[in-house]
Amino acid sequence: MHAAGTDSEDLRLAAARLAFALIRFEGAAAHPLRASRPPGAPQLGIDAFAFIPSWKQVPSGEVEAFLVAQPCPVLLAPTTIRGSIALLLLDELSGDRRRWADKTFSNYAAVLEDVAGQLALSPQSRILVEFDDESHVFSLAAVREWSQQFAVQVGWNLGPLPDDPRADAFMGLMRGDGRWYKGRSCIRPPPPNTPGAGPQ
Repeated sequence: MHAAGTDSEDLRLAAARLAFALIRFEGAAAHPLRASRPPGAPQLGIDAFAFIPSWKQVPSGEVEAFLVAQPCPVLLAPTTIRGSIALLLLDELSGDRRRWADKTFSNYAAVLEDVAGQLALSPQSRILVEFDDESHVFSLAAVREWSQQFAVQVGWNLGPLPDDPRADAFMGLMRGDGRWYKGRSCIRPPPPNTPGAGPQ
């Protein structure tokens, strides 16, 4: 299986693909929009996604390109409404908000580099991201690009994946209910007391 994001020119797109996957992962914990929908209109959280404060809906097939087109790193916080994501441009923040945003990105980078070192991963190492009915493989280089460009507010960490030819490690995920998602039966949960990726 080819690990997405092994070539320099597609790293940012692979990072956006990972960000969108994590948005869908967290969206399962949110509730569908209760407003009435005209016949044929896109369903929020399935057919389209809204990146607030904009009310404009981005078709699902265009979300990755939308993220790639952002002019600077962004923080993405899925809300309690499925398909509605708060988007904060790093360069538009100032004061304490900018300092905490920078801290979020530095925490992401620190956790990634620490665990990647423990697991002896290289930029070409394959990272399995698996949840619900989705399964993806990204290079560590693409995961590193994601951690620098698209900070999705979900719990995550890397763990070993022995005896699985698909990848060298897996990304454990935590939804808003605070429980680590174990993925499919071949994936082990992260060890107890694993440090989180949020601000410390």
